[in-house]
Amino acid sequence: MTFGTKLRKLRLERGYSQAHVADFIGVDQSSYCRLESDKVQPKLQIALKIAQLYHIDLTMLYAATIGIL
Repeated sequence: MTFGTKLRKLRLERGYSQAHVADFIGVDQSSYCRLESDKVQPKLQIALKIAQLYHIDLTMLYAATIGIL
């Protein structure tokens, strides 16, 4: 699973819009869309905010992308 796929899955499971997530992490919606489509990878500060939003640690956020889960 790619990082973007993981983001999309988390967002849809919680019923959030891209705009909601983008606002929470402090980016515009088009920037968030690029994260979900794997066009860019988040900087650590953004990844931490994403983990905070979903109440998970960074390991869980990245685990599927590196083959741990």
